[in-house]
Amino acid sequence: VTRAFPDAVTTVDTAAQYELGTEWPMDAGEAEALDSTVNGPQCWIYVKATVALAEGEIAAFADNTADYEAQKAAVNASSKSLIGVAQHAIAINSFGWILKRGFGEVKGDSGGYSANTALIVGDAVGTAADLAAVIDGQAFAHSSEAAAAAALGTCFINI
Repeated sequence: VTRAFPDAVTTVDTAAQYELGTEWPMDAGEAEALDSTVNGPQCWIYVKATVALAEGEIAAFADNTADYEAQKAAVNASSKSLIGVAQHAIAINSFGWILKRGFGEVKGDSGGYSANTALIVGDAVGTAADLAAVIDGQAFAHSSEAAAAAALGTCFINI
C-alpha cells in the first residue's frame, strides 16, 4: 500500500496503490458526496484491469489468475465469477476501484434490460440482461430503470 485513505474511487493508476482486493466501504453521505444521484452506502473493490473497462461494464476474475485481476465478464457468465461493475474507465493493465455493492450504472446487452427486474450477465461481453427463469440464482443486480442496448441504467449491484 503506497497511498493512504481517503482517496477518490475514480482514481486510476498505472502502478498498484493498494493491495488488490482491498474493499472500501462508503457510508451514504460519502457516496452521495461523490455522486449526488446515489442513494445509500456503497462498497468498492480495488482491481487490476487485464482489459480496458468502460463505465457500466461488468468485471469478472481474469482467466488463469488467483488474484483480483479483472476482465469483462464472459457472455452468460456465472454470478460467482464476478468481482464488480466499473463506474468509470480503467485502462488495460491499470489499477482502480470498481463497485461491488450499492447503486451504480450497468450497461445493457444487445437487447437491453427492463426496469424493476433482476439482472444477469447478458449475451454481450461485460453487459447485463433480464433474468430468465431457467438460470435463476445467477442475478447480480436489480434494475431501477430500463436500459437500451449498450446504454447505462441505474441498478442496485450486489456482488
